[in-house]
Amino acid sequence: MSAIVGLGNKSDLDEDDLLTWFGEDPNTTCIAMHLEDLKDGRAFVDAARATVRKKPIVVLKAGRTSAGAKAAGSHTGALAGDDAVYEDILRQAGVIRAPGLNEMLEYARALPVLPTPQGDNVVIITGAGGSGVLLSDAIVDNGLSLMEIPDDLDAAFKAFIPPFGAAGNPIDITGGEPPSTYEATIRLGMEDPRIHALVLGYWHTIVTPPMVFAELTARVVEEFRARGIEKPVVASLAGDVEVEEACAYLYERGVVAYPYTTERPVEVLGAKYQWARAAGSLGGGR
Repeated sequence: MSAIVGLGNKSDLDEDDLLTWFGEDPNTTCIAMHLEDLKDGRAFVDAARATVRKKPIVVLKAGRTSAGAKAAGSHTGALAGDDAVYEDILRQAGVIRAPGLNEMLEYARALPVLPTPQGDNVVIITGAGGSGVLLSDAIVDNGLSLMEIPDDLDAAFKAFIPPFGAAGNPIDITGGEPPSTYEATIRLGMEDPRIHALVLGYWHTIVTPPMVFAELTARVVEEFRARGIEKPVVASLAGDVEVEEACAYLYERGVVAYPYTTERPVEVLGAKYQWARAAGSLGGGR
């Protein structure tokens, strides 16, 4: 945390002032806001647009419902207003709207970790077919695009997976595969410039335990980073409590990973893409 600011009733400073300040603060890489009302929607849009070009802004807008708006008015006098109007303001501003407090905090934590994607092509590599289906649903739900795998890349992936696995996208390496299969397919995903982001689905197996998966994934990503090749990589890990340690290990090394969920890592990737588009940075590097 570079700073935490409570605005109270905003009798002097407001969101626009803070956005302008933290937009220039070199110690701040992402701004997260809990917002109940705005005094001047146009001024907020102007300040947010200027700041979003430099760093992401995540907004949790409270008072979405009539009951929430009434509660906001009772404790600060805020006029929470029509949520459809706020939705339009936040969209124009280019900010990422978080559906809840946990999502706001997770987006703010993850967005500075992930490199800016260079294009729209997302590829899923999974050790379980069911995980691939759930991750595919999450891709669509979050406005992302599953890459149409060209024939040569399809053949390249098939060379590493068993005949009863599936290339295409998702790439299902199947659950019984050793660490070398994970490593070879992740390495190919990092190496091919047509692939812009990777979503990894890991399900706990004896053949490839969670920390083995985490260590090999982090090593491959770091190797490519050292070569100047950076792509956003997120991971979903399912299994027993060992996957929690594996996720922490990955997160510390630039792979945004979550245990027990297929939705959250893709939501975070979707938020990164949303910011990149709003900032005009998609494909522009960062």
